[in-house]
Amino acid sequence: MGIWRLRELARQTHPEHIDEAARVFVRRILDMEAERRTLHEHDNIGWHTHSPMAPGLAPGGTDIAREPLAAAYDRGIRLHKDHEAARRWIVAARLAPRNLLAALIQARKLDRRVQGEWGASYDQIAANVEHYGRQLGFSVSSYVVDCIEQVEDGRHPGRLVEVRQPHRVRAFKNGKAITNAATQARVELILQAKAGVL
Repeated sequence: MGIWRLRELARQTHPEHIDEAARVFVRRILDMEAERRTLHEHDNIGWHTHSPMAPGLAPGGTDIAREPLAAAYDRGIRLHKDHEAARRWIVAARLAPRNLLAALIQARKLDRRVQGEWGASYDQIAANVEHYGRQLGFSVSSYVVDCIEQVEDGRHPGRLVEVRQPHRVRAFKNGKAITNAATQARVELILQAKAGVL
């Protein structure tokens, strides 16, 4: 069944509404967006790598960049207007960037074609989220927060003093934080799909 037919069946106002349609629609839309952001944006834009003359050059030995969609078709990736429509739908959903990133990380990890670094555990991804975020088109960085903590005074045992200490806060504390944020994003998208607001 086509993705846009699923979107129609996901709407609760549709006479043939199927509750499962909303979950399947959201899963597919996230898969398409993760595919567009990783496979297309990173692997297919740039120089043609199948040149008979030299690596990185288009056929004929020139330095003209290969047309990205032609390279995508060479590699068997069929990107078309539905990928752009999926992108617009997700943008219209207005998810919190952290939740969207988590949902796309999860979609990319659950892709049946996953290999290499995307096969890492959620905890490993959380520890290096800046790298994975860049691959999905996000600028992710940890930030420093000043905290006031009470610690024991070394000169006066039993007496507490307040000390300002900087702490580095990561986007995701651990892998569980990624899956929780992804679940929250999916729930929001499912509710929006059922309401038919997008």
